Amino acid sequence: MDFIIYGLVVDYLNGKVTSDIKDEFINASVHFNVNNDIYNKYSSVEIEYMLSKIEDENIIDYVELCSVYGYILYRTIENGNLKDDDRIEALQIVLEISNSISGFLRASLNEKELYEKLIKVTKKLKLTEKQNKEILDLLN
Repeated sequence: MDFIIYGLVVDYLNGKVTSDIKDEFINASVHFNVNNDIYNKYSSVEIEYMLSKIEDENIIDYVELCSVYGYILYRTIENGNLKDDDRIEALQIVLEISNSISGFLRASLNEKELYEKLIKVTKKLKLTEKQNKEILDLLN
């Protein structure tokens, strides 16, 4: 991928997500990354409850972080701001995020497996731990 996701996310958060709506934005991003078949089976409240059962705060942070990445990547793709090669790779990553979170909600992944998959996503996006922490700090 030729584009820099870190700058894209920071610019998006600073430009469009005010402190008043950060929690709602994160929540909407998480729900955006849940596959439709799960919404056909569970309500939004039930989905939030299943995610709230995650005890490790670090895993919760990465679910939220990768959800935000997935949402912003999708919006960037939708707005036509990526070259075709980058677009295909970005769509694959958006799907990987969605499938990972949905896999956990279907109970086909446990918390540790979910976390490992989300860490792999951040590596595919060429994000360092430091960059992930900085973005988490922006979200908090």
